[in-house]
Amino acid sequence: MPVIAAFNSKGGSTKSTALLVLADSLARQNASVTVIDTDPQRSIANWREQATTSTIDVVEQTSSTGIHKAIKDASAKSAFVFVDMAGFTSDMRTPVVSRADLMIIPMQPSPEDARKAADSFALITSDEETLGRSVDKRILWSRTVPNMISRVERKIMAEIQGNDVPSFTTHLHERSAYKAMMLEGVPLAELNRDEYNGVDKAITNADLLAAELVEYIINKQEKAA
Repeated sequence: MPVIAAFNSKGGSTKSTALLVLADSLARQNASVTVIDTDPQRSIANWREQATTSTIDVVEQTSSTGIHKAIKDASAKSAFVFVDMAGFTSDMRTPVVSRADLMIIPMQPSPEDARKAADSFALITSDEETLGRSVDKRILWSRTVPNMISRVERKIMAEIQGNDVPSFTTHLHERSAYKAMMLEGVPLAELNRDEYNGVDKAITNADLLAAELVEYIINKQEKAA
């Protein structure tokens, strides 16, 4: 089963939100999903303790010696395994890279995020050299506003593309519903539409992103066959 990890050496990069949005979308479509939360902040683990109706299985693992077994056990029971990594360099990174099929680097199109994303790519590349294996890496543009890409953002995206860095076509848009999902501790579809605006648009965005991820995985499996 595919193992998908999110990593960025910069804190607050939306990696936990991105993984939860993906996991929630897939679970809504009746896929079995496990998220391994390795981040001491416990963003996803805290959410799961409140989201009692969700079918997402969340496992906490903060020890680098236990991550291999955690991934193995999750892969045996779930169609999708996500790993939420700490927002800083830790001894957990190399073991996760050794098992990952895809490393997602969420980033906002800003100069600071571009620098930190480059650092994250360099750290993962160093792990690949140490391990003697390559792992797919892909940028996920986050907190973008639909149809309102600024000149600075467009230039940063063009520079990333010019360096042949793969990225998702679908962005994780700036949606208050994603923040509300984390705040309320509920699946996205269970948010109160009278209290929060844009829930259905957030669901559409999440489902498009999840569909792109599934298409990527299917294409990768077909090439490996």
